[in-house]
Amino acid sequence: MILTLEEMKTHLRLPLDPDSEIDPQLEDIEAAAVDYASMYLNRDIPWDSNGVPASIKQALLLLVGDMFENREGQNTQAQYHQNPAVERLLHFYRVEIGI
Repeated sequence: MILTLEEMKTHLRLPLDPDSEIDPQLEDIEAAAVDYASMYLNRDIPWDSNGVPASIKQALLLLVGDMFENREGQNTQAQYHQNPAVERLLHFYRVEIGI
């Protein structure tokens, strides 16, 4: 995991209960956010042993927030809009994006 449960719960303003039933769902959402960001960047996160840059962690938190708030995909009223802040935070770490 790139993000800790504490980081995600703090970002989502959830109680820091260590035995929360939401923890497995947050771990799955974090994995999906990392997967999405890795595909956008055209490389795995983390890509070296120096850790993860703060801007990428922030982009992951924004993705986790979006995925958590919109986890009920059956809702026909819900509309998902791509968050431009995520793209801006990740942009400079992209590789092999062509012209």
